[in-house]
Amino acid sequence: MPGQRSDYLERHPTRALLVVEVSDTSLQQDRLSKSRIYAGAGIPDYWIVNLRDDCVEVFRQPDATRRVYAAHAVAQRGRQRPRSQPRLAIRVFPNL
Repeated sequence: MPGQRSDYLERHPTRALLVVEVSDTSLQQDRLSKSRIYAGAGIPDYWIVNLRDDCVEVFRQPDATRRVYAAHAVAQRGRQRPRSQPRLAIRVFPNL
């Protein structure tokens, strides 16, 4: 669960709720190696801003034991919502 700003006045967060990679030449590494690292760490949302195909790859439902994400979807430009913060909309412009 995310904390309040005051929770981090004296310490850093210990867990990421969302990781975003901006990917062009590292696309294969981001899909394979990094997705396994983040799934293994239990990161609930992993997004790849795919500059080659002008889209956002959204990985969800991490299985930390198997180090894979159970859900993978491809979204076009626009607003994406992290599962951990559904009221938060992040505007994604892959080709900027």
